[in-house]
Amino acid sequence: MDQYTIEKKLIEAVTNIEKYGVEYADAKGRSYNMQKLREVVLATEMGKVLGTNAHKNMEALQKPEYILHLEGTAEAIAKEQKSKAIYTRWTSQVDVLKAFLYLEKQKAKIL
Repeated sequence: MDQYTIEKKLIEAVTNIEKYGVEYADAKGRSYNMQKLREVVLATEMGKVLGTNAHKNMEALQKPEYILHLEGTAEAIAKEQKSKAIYTRWTSQVDVLKAFLYLEKQKAKIL
């Protein structure tokens, strides 16, 4: 691999780290908010039901609003994990290129 190719790959990796890092941060924030809101949605639905706490909880867990929120939360978590995987791929690419450059430098010292 020549110097130009390495430089090109590093630029591509850094550009993608910036792009996907922002996407990952946004997805992680949405996922976190959805997970925290789950408790609020459950409490709101429980407040609409009469009876014991156990009965309220059981009824609230079956409400379409709560189920819809859980589905949205699952989607947000999935997007977070996909974004993390893409981001990690690019940070790993930089690590590989740095290791390669180090080895090339050591090889040049020997020769």
